[in-house]
Amino acid sequence: MITGSGADGMQQHVETIFALATPPGRSAIQVIRVSGPGAARALRRMAGGLPEPRRATLATITDPDGNRLDRGMVMFFPGPNSATGEDLAEFHLHGSPVLGRMVMQALETLPRFRLADPGEFTRRSFLNGRIDLDQAEAIGDMIDADTAEQHRAAMSQLDGRLGTITESWREQLVNLSARLEALIDFADEELPDDLDQAVRQAVDQLIDAMRVAIAQAERNMLNRDGITVAILGRPNAGKSTLLNILAGDDRAIVSPEAGTTRDLVRVSLDIGGLAVHLIDTAGIRATTGMVEKEGIRRAIEAASTAAIVLVLIESTDPDPMLAWQSITAQLNTLDANTDTRPQGQKVIPVISKADACPPGQVFPEWMMLSAQSGQGMDSFDTMLAAALADFTPSGEAAMLTRERHRHAVTTAFDALERARDHSLATSPELMAEEFRHAALALGRITGRVDVEDLLDQIFSAFCIGK
Repeated sequence: MITGSGADGMQQHVETIFALATPPGRSAIQVIRVSGPGAARALRRMAGGLPEPRRATLATITDPDGNRLDRGMVMFFPGPNSATGEDLAEFHLHGSPVLGRMVMQALETLPRFRLADPGEFTRRSFLNGRIDLDQAEAIGDMIDADTAEQHRAAMSQLDGRLGTITESWREQLVNLSARLEALIDFADEELPDDLDQAVRQAVDQLIDAMRVAIAQAERNMLNRDGITVAILGRPNAGKSTLLNILAGDDRAIVSPEAGTTRDLVRVSLDIGGLAVHLIDTAGIRATTGMVEKEGIRRAIEAASTAAIVLVLIESTDPDPMLAWQSITAQLNTLDANTDTRPQGQKVIPVISKADACPPGQVFPEWMMLSAQSGQGMDSFDTMLAAALADFTPSGEAAMLTRERHRHAVTTAFDALERARDHSLATSPELMAEEFRHAALALGRITGRVDVEDLLDQIFSAFCIGK
């Protein structure tokens, strides 16, 4: 790609890109986007002229040789006031896959036109200052959202909430640094009585705000990526039956034969607007079979990453407490270096097959249910919803939703903690340096500073037409 920088700091791309902006396949309409210096030329060559900016115009679409391809709508958005910050055109066509290919083949014949790379439209929007880097990520999150809660969090970030807060923190640090620089330049002057107190008070407030954001980050990331719920238990405890009931489909094989499930069975659900990844696992028991041993190892490994672990114990088990202790003990013996359990992981005992409970059987105060008869399922649903709620953001929409965000704020937080250890009277330059490190880390969230190495990674995950 050939780029330059204009007087206004905008990226000047010599190449014009195009791509299908709607899902491939047959549909009522399809949209092909074109962005770059040749966008107006494409409309003149293929739509008979340049329409009035931002007005949908009916036109006959032809190839450069004048062969009629379609009768559809075209639009033109002059830069820099367009989605990408450069001239942008759209062809709204009938939704025939053949027609879409023909139009894109015609575009490809124009000089310096090429098919866009994944995420390149959004990347140009970022490079041209139309959106911040965190907003570009939010576009991808909104497209990938499977639940209302994921969509709400993505919209909050797209509206600039994260950038507004972190940029406010960064501006405060820049102002504090400026005050310290003045103090360093006039070291012979007497230190104002209230300066040390004012600086430390400002630092303390920033540290407190960042601490809250970091503490909520794991919940926010769980909300974005989905909350994992693993079902553990001995063979024939009813794990697969419960998964099928929750999924509303026969996803897992159910059989009276012990050890039917050997590998993990995963189902993604929307429970109350939350993305939930439900995992059925192999039955936990002593075995000599290599395949079953591997299945049990995978079961424990899956449970180690789950936010919620449901331990199913049959009502007919002769010693339910022993079964509970035996299964949970395996979770508690994970190697510290490989223990990936989320903060606040919940391990919940559930008595299954309640309809087959022997008379006089005594249990601890545990949830009892029968997936077959439906006994206790309403209470189970309420319990599961409450457990999931403990892992979702409360109140305002999530802020730090990616590990990149948390790392940046944590880096800034650590720098401010170190800054607080320095004396304003004897080492203001060291305090100022820590402020600079903190501001630099925060600037990476929105892409204001030092982000070139992140761009390929972020935008490669987008679809071609985005």
